[in-house]
Amino acid sequence: MLKKLMVGLGMLTFSLLASAVETKQAKTAIYLEAVSYRVVTEFNVHAMQKDKVSKQSLFDTLALGDGYSNELAEVSQPLKQSWQKYRSFAWQKHSQTDGDIDTYVFNDMRILHREFLKVMKDVKQAVNADLLNPADAQQSNALLLIEQLGSEYLEISAATFGTFGFAGSQEAIQIEKRAQAFDNTLDALAKLTIDDKEKSKKVKKLALRWKFIKGTLLAYNERSAPFAVAKTVAFIRKQIRDI
Repeated sequence: MLKKLMVGLGMLTFSLLASAVETKQAKTAIYLEAVSYRVVTEFNVHAMQKDKVSKQSLFDTLALGDGYSNELAEVSQPLKQSWQKYRSFAWQKHSQTDGDIDTYVFNDMRILHREFLKVMKDVKQAVNADLLNPADAQQSNALLLIEQLGSEYLEISAATFGTFGFAGSQEAIQIEKRAQAFDNTLDALAKLTIDDKEKSKKVKKLALRWKFIKGTLLAYNERSAPFAVAKTVAFIRKQIRDI
């Protein structure tokens, strides 16, 4: 009887550990996907500012992605290889001066990103990212959405500033759709954290900052405020990770 009990406890412990590892991998996959969009934001900010601060931000973003990629290497080597191609291209091209800018640099970067996202889709299925518990799912989804929103807005703004810019069509712009999805995610987070005073406070603070930036994002055709958006996205990113 004792032996059966010990075996049962051992199996339960193994199951819990396996579940924890899978949860961590699922979150890491979504975090890496979010970072891949953040690369676009930091790349375009540096293209417009060309200063040490924006260069360091891009470097830090790529390093963060390297860490996530390494964590997922045992799940998918193709993902690591695709990330390396994408991040290496971004770093290689970030230092171009105005006179040396390759007209097709962002189109090439977009192709590499699209290839990376295809591999990422398979990885997210492999680690069951759709089966994250509600709190983890909403938190990681919020992070992905704000990075997608920031990157798309910065692409459009970069085109306005005459740098690398936005290579997509008007129909391809998803800011309105993603803004609505972020609203829904914030509502879900508010409900999930209602009994946790500290987390609930952070979600409310996050919602206030989102309210500040949302109007600017939706007015992408009327005015351009790339640096204000990038700064606010950075604040929101930190708040989401702290929830």
